Amino acid sequence: MKLVWILCNESIAEEVRAVLDETPVNGYTVWQNVLGVSPREAHWGDAVWPGKNWAFMAVDEEERTGRLIGLLKELKGEDHVRRAGLKVFVQEVQETL
Repeated sequence: MKLVWILCNESIAEEVRAVLDETPVNGYTVWQNVLGVSPREAHWGDAVWPGKNWAFMAVDEEERTGRLIGLLKELKGEDHVRRAGLKVFVQEVQETL
C-alpha cells in the first residue's frame, strides 16, 4: 500500500481534484486553506503573503496509486502548474486499522 500526499496552490486545486477523480484510487481526503512556506515563497492567506494551498491524501494499493502518480507527473509538466506549485510525496503504508 502507498500513501500519496499532494500539496498544491489553490489556483490549481480543481485540476488536481480532477486527476484524482479520473484514477482508480478508492477515495481521498482534502484539506483546504492550508498555509505554508517553501524556499521560494510563503502562503499565509494575508495581504503580505497572499494565497493558500490545498492538501490531498490518498491511500491505496500500489497499482492504483501508480496510475495517480503518473498523471500527476504529466500535470506537473505544464508551465502554469509549475509556476503555481505542486508537490507530491509517496510513502509506504505498513498497516491500516
